[in-house]
Amino acid sequence: MSTASTVAAGVYPKAVKGAFRRAKDGIAVLLLAVYFIGPWLRWDRGPGTTGQAVLLDLDAPRGYILWMEIWPQDIHYLAGLLILGVLALFATASVAGRVWCGFTCPQTVFSDIFIRIERLCEGDRSVRMRRDAKPWTVGKLARKTVKHAGWLVVSVLMAVTFTFYFVEAPEAVARYLSLTAGPWMLATVATLTATTYILGGLAREQMCNAMCPWPRIQSTMLDDHSLVVTYQAGRGDTRAPRRKSQTAEQRFALGLGDCIDCNQCVQVCPIGIDIRAGVNADCINCGLCIDACDSIMDGIGQPRKLIAFDSFANHAARRREETVPTRILRPKTYILGGLMGIAAVGLAVTFAARSTLEIAVLQERAPLFVTLSDGSIRNAYTLKISNKERRDRQFEIGVAGIPDLSLRLGDHDTGGASEHITIPADSIAEYRMFVAAPRNVPDDAVRLTVREVGGEADLSRALSFFSP
Repeated sequence: MSTASTVAAGVYPKAVKGAFRRAKDGIAVLLLAVYFIGPWLRWDRGPGTTGQAVLLDLDAPRGYILWMEIWPQDIHYLAGLLILGVLALFATASVAGRVWCGFTCPQTVFSDIFIRIERLCEGDRSVRMRRDAKPWTVGKLARKTVKHAGWLVVSVLMAVTFTFYFVEAPEAVARYLSLTAGPWMLATVATLTATTYILGGLAREQMCNAMCPWPRIQSTMLDDHSLVVTYQAGRGDTRAPRRKSQTAEQRFALGLGDCIDCNQCVQVCPIGIDIRAGVNADCINCGLCIDACDSIMDGIGQPRKLIAFDSFANHAARRREETVPTRILRPKTYILGGLMGIAAVGLAVTFAARSTLEIAVLQERAPLFVTLSDGSIRNAYTLKISNKERRDRQFEIGVAGIPDLSLRLGDHDTGGASEHITIPADSIAEYRMFVAAPRNVPDDAVRLTVREVGGEADLSRALSFFSP
């Protein structure tokens, strides 16, 4: 079975009806609803904070997803989510090839919208081809203008909505309407509008078969049991048009297959490939060619699935007149599923158990130490304490490990080994911290302790302490 890349130039996808078209439409509506409605959903987090359900506030900086609050220190969870997403894509490709591309990829979803606008303004495949072949007229120019205007409207809506995930939606709308949107907002809208317009309208096929690396990556995940869109050559060939009065028996006697060479499978393909040439790396597994072929088979009274989701193993077995069950669950999918489970559980457990108190200590290196009048040695540090709860909290900051230690936080100096401070809700406090100790302190002998007064939070860190 071939995996060649054969993409037609000047693709004019034809409208088609069927199960896969309905599935694509349903998934697209769901994804678009989530994207466009998401910024307007509310979530009560109490006074003094955003009420937007999903928001990445770069000024705070803070991320909010429903009940979850994500701080900059939690960026490693984003890396974990990306790893989980990659594993999910690998597992999906292993089971059903580029089905992600065909049904849920943003490029595909917005390309479908652009194609619908194109059909609405210029007509379906045959009408568009005839009009494009004719000289320019006022009517042709008007249709093209309306089409491109529609593309731009969709592109702008997509881009503007994207900024709603970084600035509260009502505030962002007010900024746009009052012409007070900041440079980064305008730059984001301009960039995303341009890329959506170009990739969704002008270069949609090139995006999928030339720019996107996923076709090459997913090909490494396929095996003999992966389900991909295939043409049943043993049943369909030799291909030839069907005369109106010709029966299936007459075609069989002439050595002809069920394929009547109508090219409907090619005409409906959004990429413009001919799946009959063999399994194609550019095929996005959208299934529209299956819908087209099934409708033709229904019309001529032949069984469906001349084009279908099938595996290489089934293809080979069919040539041997054998039957091989489709193996969705196999070692590769077990491994990928297991890795996904481990990653998901690990992320969930660590996220649920994360502390609402974090400390960061940076030792000052200029000078490394200062000798005080009493002969003791003092080191300086920068201490940052993050209070991730929505209430003021009091903490006892102390040093321990060896006798005769003293601590000073900024202007707070009790002369002892501990200090009490109050950190406002949902904030990060920064102090210049001084620790004094006798000479010849062993390395890592000094420890910093942060304990919540009347609470359960209790952290400890070893401090590097320089001395002569």
